Amino acid sequence: MFKHIAHHLLLWLERQDVRYYRSKMHLGKNVKIKEGLRVKRPANITIGDNVTIGCDSILHAQAPITIGDLTLIAPCVKILTANHDMNARSLLTAPVTIGRNCWIGTGVTIVPGVTIGDDITIAAGSVVTKDLESGMIYGGVPAKLLKPRPQK
Repeated sequence: MFKHIAHHLLLWLERQDVRYYRSKMHLGKNVKIKEGLRVKRPANITIGDNVTIGCDSILHAQAPITIGDLTLIAPCVKILTANHDMNARSLLTAPVTIGRNCWIGTGVTIVPGVTIGDDITIAAGSVVTKDLESGMIYGGVPAKLLKPRPQK
């Protein structure tokens, strides 16, 4: 009984977090955000129309994050805009831009300063460390070009 109540309480709290984040982010129309999203600095996030963000994803927006229209982000994706400079012992920030009509697979990590073009698919578990050219499929650690994305 206690586990059941605790589970429902946690789900309610997660929904409250998502409501708070939504109120601070710049959102387009028909944006779907699943429970478990964690956000750092939601005011730095701009999301286009018809975007879905899967559960348990992280948007660490020390610098701006921009997500284009029609993009699908699977569960457990991490988008990071800050990293430590080991030499200067300071925080380095750089924006992340994701184009329109992209599909980002489960568990993908996107590091600071990356620009992802339009019509891109990124395979599950990949780590994106550099800019990605539009219309392609990428995968691996670090993410590499696999093949062109099929056209509709």
